[in-house]
Amino acid sequence: MEINKEFKKKFSEAPKKSQYLHSEDHVLADELSKKLNEPKRFGFYLKMAQKHDHRILRRIAGEVLEGNAKKPGALFAFLVKKEHSDPIK
Repeated sequence: MEINKEFKKKFSEAPKKSQYLHSEDHVLADELSKKLNEPKRFGFYLKMAQKHDHRILRRIAGEVLEGNAKKPGALFAFLVKKEHSDPIK
């Protein structure tokens, strides 16, 4: 059975997933490390993604990116720590 050439072309042009991003935690860690301009700290962001709720991390990252911080990664880490140590919410 011959495969339609158009289908074959579309299938071959599909975006390829990275072999290293195999879980939601890895995808979030990759996203955070790139957006916060710290690609070498992927491990730190992976640990954060494994430990904390993804919605909270994305919200905090959005707040950090809206601001004009000199060190957005440090601010992000501070805000996550503050979020989880604050007894009054």
